[in-house]
Amino acid sequence: MATVNAVVLKHHKKENGTWNVKISLSHNSNTKYIETSAFVTKSSLDTKGKLKKSFIEQNFAKVLSDYRDKITSLGSRINYMDCGDIKGYLLGSEKREEQIDVIRVIDLKVAELLDQDRKSTADIYAALGSHLKSFAGTSSISVISISPDFVYKFDQYLRKIVQLSSLRTYMSKFNTLFVEMRKRYNNPSIDFFPIPYNPLENYILPTPAPKMRRNLSIDRIRQIINLETEYLSEQTAKDMFLLSLMLCGMNSKDIYTYITSNSVGNDLEYRRSKVLNRKDGGLINISIPDITKPLIEKYGGVIQSRFKNNRIFNHELAGAWATLSKKLGFKCSMYYARHSFANIARQVCKFSKEEVALALNHKSGNDITDVYIEPDWSVVHNVQKAVISEVFYKGGSN
Repeated sequence: MATVNAVVLKHHKKENGTWNVKISLSHNSNTKYIETSAFVTKSSLDTKGKLKKSFIEQNFAKVLSDYRDKITSLGSRINYMDCGDIKGYLLGSEKREEQIDVIRVIDLKVAELLDQDRKSTADIYAALGSHLKSFAGTSSISVISISPDFVYKFDQYLRKIVQLSSLRTYMSKFNTLFVEMRKRYNNPSIDFFPIPYNPLENYILPTPAPKMRRNLSIDRIRQIINLETEYLSEQTAKDMFLLSLMLCGMNSKDIYTYITSNSVGNDLEYRRSKVLNRKDGGLINISIPDITKPLIEKYGGVIQSRFKNNRIFNHELAGAWATLSKKLGFKCSMYYARHSFANIARQVCKFSKEEVALALNHKSGNDITDVYIEPDWSVVHNVQKAVISEVFYKGGSN
């Protein structure tokens, strides 16, 4: 059985001649200490250097009684707890009335994402926090004040100020935040539930608008290939589009991160930045065919010296594509390379959806099975080779 008592530690004497009173918690031959705000002088100690019983009874009887009652309430669960678990339970019980500030949690989440170089996701959470503060009219929101009604009214508030796609993004992240908070702060083993439920559990995201098609025909891709550019930024954007198309829709961030040398081997194994938190870490292996090597020799290591970071690089590409789209007479961007690669692989080259998904490094839906099976990168390479052949080597229109 765990026991508690009020004690002082002789070797913890302060320079001013006082000792801090601590609550000692002993269980299974181990001892932990809980600090209190009380300090005593030698007059409160007996001849053995221990707190006098009269002092304990006068000042700590209630505290000790409350702790003993809480320990008793654990019943048989205490047999599965160590001294640290019990200390956590006692301190957690004291903090039950303390309210978790959702805005503070969001701020910590943003800082964590920035440390992981996930600025785009950090920006979404930061915007969510800003909208919550504007809606609530305060810079601090207790987690227990967020009810299903709060969620409904916040949804209605967002509908008036943001687009539907943004609403879906914010509410999805809001739900994710609650799931993470419940895992972090709730502790079933000690019956501690500061966040008893998720108020977004029954919230239904609004139906998304149909996604705009970003597939380009092979004829239009060849227009891009043959397009004469005027400025360095335009040529860079055009070359990055073609490089992405040839490398299974590799995005600009991954090109910036992994194409850092003007010389690479015949394949490149990397982790797709967008899905780093996936169980496989977003791992993929793509072929580096000869047709891509002149562009890699031209830009590998160079774009990193031209652009301080990927965000600046991506911003320039977006600006250049706004200009190039006008020249071409149809809208295009880096996203179109990935979408067009997928569409050509499926509709023209007739690969299965599963094969195209593997080439795009999408989640397979068979997480458990994937643990046992080594990825067959030859499938990716075959899809890649077929798309390149259709676009760059075969004649005719499509």
